[in-house]
Amino acid sequence: MTIRSRPTFRTVLVVLISSLGTLFMASSCNARVATQVEREKLFSLSYGRFEDEIDLFRLDTSTTGPDTQIFMRDGMFYISNSGSKKILQLTSFGDLLSVYYNPEDNPVPSYAVGREERDGLAGEATRKATAYPFVHPVFLTVDAAKRLSVVDQIPPERYEYDNDEQVLLRDVVLRFGSDSRFMDYLGQEGPGGTPFPPVSGIFSNSRGETIVTARTQSGVRVFWFDADGNLLYRIPIQYRSLPSPFGGSEIVYSSLEKVVPDPESLKLYLKIDYYAEEIDKDTGAAAGIAYNRSCLYPFDIQTGSYDDKIDLPSFEGVDKDGQGTITFRKPYEFLGITSSGWAFLLSPDKAGYALEILDVRSRRIHKRILSVSQDELAYNALMLSPDGIISALLATPWNASIVWWRTDSLIGEIRR
Repeated sequence: MTIRSRPTFRTVLVVLISSLGTLFMASSCNARVATQVEREKLFSLSYGRFEDEIDLFRLDTSTTGPDTQIFMRDGMFYISNSGSKKILQLTSFGDLLSVYYNPEDNPVPSYAVGREERDGLAGEATRKATAYPFVHPVFLTVDAAKRLSVVDQIPPERYEYDNDEQVLLRDVVLRFGSDSRFMDYLGQEGPGGTPFPPVSGIFSNSRGETIVTARTQSGVRVFWFDADGNLLYRIPIQYRSLPSPFGGSEIVYSSLEKVVPDPESLKLYLKIDYYAEEIDKDTGAAAGIAYNRSCLYPFDIQTGSYDDKIDLPSFEGVDKDGQGTITFRKPYEFLGITSSGWAFLLSPDKAGYALEILDVRSRRIHKRILSVSQDELAYNALMLSPDGIISALLATPWNASIVWWRTDSLIGEIRR
């Protein structure tokens, strides 16, 4: 067997309109059997520079990766906006509680004007404003102690370079306390450490630990910190050593889409897509490479070994053009896994997103549809909470909506 790894650099599911226009023209076989999950709109955000507004369309072309990200915990929403170099904390009603902002790119929040600033923090009893020189704030998480951690970049003059991995080191994790004050930053070794390679995700678990995933040329590096920021585990995942369900002499390309930690235990989940060589039946010659299957591999950190693989479903759709109808298969995006062991898989579909929920223990699969309209495709950012709620920022050319789908109740219904 020959296995060749092909790394990809996907992030939390963020889809631009240029790439989604074609995908949303496809109709799905799944959509004919799946029912919609009720969607609830919570509030809207205007575009602009004021404290309760975001800037989605002034992207910094000197940086790579996603712009605006969303995180929800206990009904509180945190939105990082790289375009305006700030982070908002809002209630589910859209009330602004805190804003973390770069004062060189943003006006002082109106409720903080004239108030004494101490350690970069100003405001009133119910709302706070924290000034910090953000460069490109993006991925974020909040732990049970209400401490905010956000991935940012250091200034160019502080960049480092990893010669072994041939990758630029410029990402750090900024940490803010429950009082909104800046605490410290995490690097590879812990507080004040070496900057990370390009970060692809940040997570908090039930023990208040912080897990950072970063991409290099050769694989993914996972950094697992305790609640105080001390490094507990550093787990290298090499592209050339990915597990595979294939045997024999097939030529297979493996693509590691995402690595996420279990919210409760010392376990990682690797979602891997496999592309196999196709052979022409008539000539016996190689006819190219096509998507074959996807698998989820649980990795036990304490034993350093993989548990039994979990076969994932594939998205099946039909594309129509002037030449006729074509049926296709493609991998789902892995949104995440819940504390109760449900894996959430998403793919753009004509009605919005096709959702498949898989119980990693029983292997049961349930299909649903998340509705997203055509005018909400300017920018999307979605996240899954440990208790199974999907939250999203859906942007139109005029404003952005914060919505959620209460799939936590859906999981409860399925379990019963």
